[in-house]
Parts: sequence; structure tokens; C-alpha cells
Amino acid sequence: MKDKLILRKNVKTEDTWNLSLLYKNDNEFESDFKKMEEFSKEAKKFKGNLSKSANELKNILDSIMKASIILEKLGSYAFLKQTEDLTNNDSNIKVARFSKLSSELSANLSYFEPELMNIEDKKMNEFLKDEALKEYLIYLKRILKYKPHTLSEKEERILALQGELSSTASNVFDTLNDADLDFGEIKINNKKTPLTHATFSSFQQSENRSIRKESYNQFYKEYDKHKNTLAELYASQIKQDIFSAKIRNYKSVREMELFGDDIPISVYDSLIESVHKALPSLHNYYKYCQKKLRIKDFRQYDKYAPIVKNVKIKNTFNEAVKILGKAFEPLGEEYVSILLKGLNSRWVDKYENKGKTSGAFSAGCYVSEPYILMNFRDESIESVFTLAHEAGHSMHSYYSRKNNPYQHHNYTIFEAEVASTFNEKLLFNYLMQNESKKEVKKFLLNKDINGFVATVFRQTMFAEFEHIIHKEAEEGNPTTLELIRKVYKDLLKKYFGKNSVLEETSDLEALRIPHFYRSFYVYKYATGMSAAVALSNGVLEGNKKSDYTNRDNYLKFLKSGGSRTPIENLKVAGVDMTKPEVVESALKLFAKEVEELKKLN
Repeated sequence: MKDKLILRKNVKTEDTWNLSLLYKNDNEFESDFKKMEEFSKEAKKFKGNLSKSANELKNILDSIMKASIILEKLGSYAFLKQTEDLTNNDSNIKVARFSKLSSELSANLSYFEPELMNIEDKKMNEFLKDEALKEYLIYLKRILKYKPHTLSEKEERILALQGELSSTASNVFDTLNDADLDFGEIKINNKKTPLTHATFSSFQQSENRSIRKESYNQFYKEYDKHKNTLAELYASQIKQDIFSAKIRNYKSVREMELFGDDIPISVYDSLIESVHKALPSLHNYYKYCQKKLRIKDFRQYDKYAPIVKNVKIKNTFNEAVKILGKAFEPLGEEYVSILLKGLNSRWVDKYENKGKTSGAFSAGCYVSEPYILMNFRDESIESVFTLAHEAGHSMHSYYSRKNNPYQHHNYTIFEAEVASTFNEKLLFNYLMQNESKKEVKKFLLNKDINGFVATVFRQTMFAEFEHIIHKEAEEGNPTTLELIRKVYKDLLKKYFGKNSVLEETSDLEALRIPHFYRSFYVYKYATGMSAAVALSNGVLEGNKKSDYTNRDNYLKFLKSGGSRTPIENLKVAGVDMTKPEVVESALKLFAKEVEELKKLN
């Protein structure tokens, strides 16, 4: 199949993104690259001058921001060119050169934050009140908040030098998981098909239960062979987490990881508590699935089995764009016109080609339009939802860049999934309202329910696991294979209910989740989706009453960038993530959709 893919050079221009808006040719790229090399060499000249005066600090910051914008532009172009065709040597060289340049500049500016924090409090407070630094107030406060957790310049240099070592466990896990594990082959219709991470997902969605069972058992059999190594790797990651938290004076790893986004611990705990209360609705859904599948026992390899079959929804890329234009009308004429203009004027690299990065993403830089990588497939409704998702990220970035200075235009990951999931909810609502076929409505409803299970229930279970396992380690208990399996097995029983049967190897799933090597991150998916559900419902309800307050507040949120903390930004949109009601209302909608699905049968 791969051999039949079109070569990059043969892709139609109109099906590609327009990177000439970044650089028309290599000469322009090289010109900026040379400027940054020169700036990197001169970067140390600012050292010792940060405390001279507010005006001097402003001039230094102006120079650094101007350079950062160029650096980001270089990196964005190199990255996007590479993703077009991973076999293109010229693009790979650009990425490698940029990585080296970026590292050198970071090293040459490594004195900046420690020196800034060493300015005596009285003087710094005077600086912060000075009109000259008005545009940098948010940026400076964001750096200074880390003062209690920053070491001396010498100690910070030592930590920086061992920075690469801190990711050893994660790197080894990635290599073992992605390259060294061999899952063998599965025989389907007398034809052998490789069992990989990608095909495992598709096998688990097979209508044939024997295929689901065989692929599940064979997949986890390979993890069983390497369970001790994988457990040791995860234990090493937790030790690294605890070391970082202790040396930087945090009470716990969780506190350290939530500190950057100013997220209260109570938000994390409240999410888990709310999901626990809603578990009966999840168990109810699994009972329904068991009944529809006509099986006596509901096992882990039945979770993703299709209960609505033989539904095909085809859309070309251009048809998908028109659908999004209609679906996003509740966000107003300006939002829709900007997005449609972008989607029709080469924001998107549309189709798969040989060597192109798989999946989808939204990217770009401060001085560019958003860019969306797609591998659009006409025969898959998933492609339309993926385009809606990435369009949400792109419009969030578009508004953030247009309405904020460079130094605080970036929004956090905590907020990022809100805008993308919000768009998926609007698309789902539009398709449901404009669909007359019962089977298609069932298919769409089931798709939405499964998405909620994967994003809210499953990610919350992961978040609870991370908290328990880190807490055990912080209390002095070793992270053994036995502990990992016990904690995870108990959670599987809790989340999937008494009717769900676990396999002997089911708890080994804990050893294969890459996100566990980015501690206390997964909860953001669950909070993001919960906020998106609440906000999209609010906009739709408001528009019905010709009251556009909710819509206007949501657009203000998109324009906020990093001008406030994530919690405060979302309050502008209309949700307070410190209150359990946001997650609870989303969970109630899930229960309601399950009942709607039952009624359609």
C-alpha cells in the first residue's frame, strides 16, 4: 500500500500548504539563520545589565523577543518542511541545524532567568511599576513566580548539564515500545497481517470477536515478556520526578507539574471525585454494549467493538469544509469567514503522500497563518472530525496571535483541548440535527459516547493511577511491578464495573502508556473536554434565544492567549474549572446520550 502512495513532488500545489508565506526560498531562510547565529554569539553581552534600569531591561527584552520571533519562524519552517516528507534529506538537515542553533542560543542566554531573579525585591518591584516595562509585566511575573523553586546559577548549570539524562527512561521506553517489541502477525481470512500499535487499534474495533480476542492476548503477551524491564523504566521515571520536585522545593511531584499552569490541586482531585460518582453511567453503557454484542461476558477486548455496523459516510475535503462552515455558524460570521478563507487558501496540507508524517496537527508561528497537516480520507467521517478539531486549534492560535504581543500570545495545553473539542461538539450537533437516517444518528451518537469514554473516563483513570503511584513512592514505598499491577488492576475493576471481565494481562496496560512519562499531564484531556461540552452547550442555547453573550465570551477566551492564568481565561469564556459543576454537567450529558442511544434501538 505504501509503495502506491504519491511522491511529494507529484502532489498538486492546491492540495499543499503554502509555506512560501514563511520563506519564498532557501536564500531567505539562510539569511534569517545567519542573523540568529550572529545574535547567539552576541547574546552574552546582556549579562550583568539586567538590573541597571527599567529602560535597559526593556531594551534587552525587546532584542530577545525580536530574535525569538525569527527563531520560531525558522523552527516552524524547518519542522513543517520535514513533515511533508520525512525522507527528504535537505529538510532533515534543516531541522538538525535549527536544533543545534536553538540549543546554542539557549545556552548563551542561560544566565538570563537566574540573573533576573537575583535582582533585589525592592528594585524589581520598582521595575514592575515602571511604564517602560508595561508590555512585559505578564512575562516577567511568569518568570519571577519560579523564584522560590530556582537554584543558584551554578546549581542550575549543573542541572542543565544533566538535562539529557533526565529523559533517559522516557527515551528507552520509546525505543523499546516503538522499535524493539515484536507483536508478530494475526491470521485473517487465511492472510497474515502484522500486529503493530496501529493495527492493534483496528483489530480491537473488528466485528469479529475472535480477531479482537487473539490480537488482545497476543499484544499483551509481548508486554508480559518485558514486564520487569518496563516496570523498572517507569520506576526510574518516578524517581527522576521526585528528585526534580525535591531539589526545586515542591511539596510533591503533582504540585510541581500543576504549578506552571497555576492549577489548584483541588481541580485534579475534584475531577476524579466527580468521575467516581458518574461511574454507574459508564457501567450502564457497557451493559448496553454487552447486550448489543450478544455476548455472555464483557471483556477488555470488547470495549471498542462496533455496536452500530455498516454505516458509511463519505465526504470529499471540499465537502468537509462546507460542512464545517455550516456547523460553526453559532460562532458568528467573522469566525466562519476567517476559517473558510484559510481552509480554501492553503492553510492545509490535505492528503497522504509517501514519507509524510502520519496523523494530524495544527502548527505555525507568531508571524504566520496557522498550518494544518491532514491525511484526509474521503471515506472516513473521522477525517471531518479531525479537520474540525485541528481547525479549533488553528483558530485559537490565529486569535491569540492577532490580539497579543509575542511574549504572552501562547496559551497553555490546559486550554488548548477546549477549543479543538468545542469544534467537534458543534460538528456533532450539526450532523445530528441534519440527519434523518436512524442508523446514521445511532452511529454518530455512539461515536460521541466512545469519544467521551476515551477522553474523560479513561484519562481520569490514568490521572488517578499517576497520583496513587507517585504518592506511594513519595511515602517511601518502592515502585515494584507488583505494586504497579495491583494499583492498575484495582482501577480497572472500579472503572469498568463488576460485569467486565479482566484478562490476566489486562493490568499490563499500565506499562504501555507513553503519557506516563510526562507526569500529571493526562488530566488536561478530561478537564478540556468537560469545559468544551459546557461552553458549546452554552453557546448553542444562547443562540437559540438570540442572546450572543456566551458566544462573545467564548471568542474573548480565544483572543486571550496567555494574558491570564488558564483558570482565569476559562472564566472569561464562562466556566470556572475550580467548581465541580463543569465536569458534573458534562458527565450528565454523557448519561443522557447513553439513554438516547438506547431509545434509537
